[in-house]
Amino acid sequence: MIKKIILATLVSLAPLVAKELIVTGQNNMVKTQLPEETNSVYLGSFLAQGHVAAKDIYRIDAPVEGVIERLNVNIYEPITKGKLLAIIKSPKMLELESTYINILIEQEYNANEVARLKPLYEATVVPKKQYLRALNTLAKFQTQSEFYYHLLQQWGLSKDQVEKIKTTKKPAPDIKVYAPTSGSINDLNIFPKMYVQRGEHMMTILDDNDAHLVVALPMGLAKRLKLKQKLYVGDTPVIVESIAAEIDSRTQTVAIHLLPEKSMHIMLNEKKNIKLYLPQHAHRLPSSAIIEYNDSQAVFVKVSTGYKLVEVSVLGRNNDSVYVISNGLNAKDAVAVSGVISLKGALQGQSDD
Repeated sequence: MIKKIILATLVSLAPLVAKELIVTGQNNMVKTQLPEETNSVYLGSFLAQGHVAAKDIYRIDAPVEGVIERLNVNIYEPITKGKLLAIIKSPKMLELESTYINILIEQEYNANEVARLKPLYEATVVPKKQYLRALNTLAKFQTQSEFYYHLLQQWGLSKDQVEKIKTTKKPAPDIKVYAPTSGSINDLNIFPKMYVQRGEHMMTILDDNDAHLVVALPMGLAKRLKLKQKLYVGDTPVIVESIAAEIDSRTQTVAIHLLPEKSMHIMLNEKKNIKLYLPQHAHRLPSSAIIEYNDSQAVFVKVSTGYKLVEVSVLGRNNDSVYVISNGLNAKDAVAVSGVISLKGALQGQSDD
């Protein structure tokens, strides 16, 4: 039979009530268990979504109209910066290149003509009008060649490619598209032998080095987190990158951005279930050990005279366990894990008395 409650001076900090509460005597219904010490607190399983900053999303559009002569990547393939993505054969580009080469040939011819006429003009062998006409013709082709030099780059050729055309006077029939960054192919909208218009979307590259997770956490849990705090998604360490300033009024959750310390290769808007852990020393107990008392959570610890009520803070739960911290609890304490309701009833009954 459970005897009356003995009131004694409470020594622990942050007391549950003003006095230490002990249910005296033994109770055959009560079973005890030692707390299991752990350095990893399970916070719960949550649905997370992949998120990539806008600066890490690279849209690759067709620089020219033409036929996809070769496609060198597949959807979701990881790539490195500078990788050849595709080759486009463009009749329009060939036309522009041919015009540029003709202008370069005319420019070279007129430059030679000016060089030939200059000493003759200075010696008054040829009239000034003839020399000026040659100068004006040369200036016209120089202006046109400069225009096409930049136009070809705007249409998708690199500066090196245009310089090569300028030097060799030979067209570059294929337009090569290279990866501007490392990452992975998030979408792919082209296939070999497909005809594309200039500016048509071909693929998107995501630089997933900074890819992170967005997860909606219960308000109580979100309030306990701090910026730059380390958590774990399974075995992968993550940092709390940001905490939303607003609460979702419908779900009463807060959006948390978690940045992995190493790439998780998660794609934009990809959804996955994650198990979240807090790296903190705590005690693990069966969920049956916890009671609510005076708007706080507590457990009963066996002492020489009976069972003492000890306040705890619950950090996390799973299906059958609870993770707690408490100044009044240690690994050698025998904690009541069954018959707890009868102890609570006796405690409340004695309080009424």
